[in-house]
Amino acid sequence: MKHCSNCGEQLDDGADVCPSCGVDQTTPLDGGPDRSGGEKYCVECGERINAQAEICPECGVRQPSYRGSGVDSDRLAASILALLLGTLGAHKFYQGNVKLGVIYLCFFWTGIPGLLGIVEGILMLVADDIEYEEKYADGSLLGM
Repeated sequence: MKHCSNCGEQLDDGADVCPSCGVDQTTPLDGGPDRSGGEKYCVECGERINAQAEICPECGVRQPSYRGSGVDSDRLAASILALLLGTLGAHKFYQGNVKLGVIYLCFFWTGIPGLLGIVEGILMLVADDIEYEEKYADGSLLGM
């Protein structure tokens, strides 16, 4: 079991949103009930700890990093790979879609994967973080 970073209530291990207070567990919080802006609750034991703590001093469990979801750097890396090495399907391998990556490799000599790579690279660059996560992060073809 883990605990909500906002209210400290127990959550199921797979919960992304606290059912008690409705707070998204993947974003950092400032302030809240019973704590100052520099505190948060441990995701494992529910104790109040420093917001910058990487490890809970009470139970010793490493806390999730809230420096950002990494989506922006993933999006940028996938876009650059699509633009520069899209012909070889490098962006598909990077995004974890090995099947499409192999298809790109098999047909690189036709030039079609290169054209698709340029289009996908541009689409990923202009997409915002949410759109990237929903459409492109899984390595699907043109976000479909």
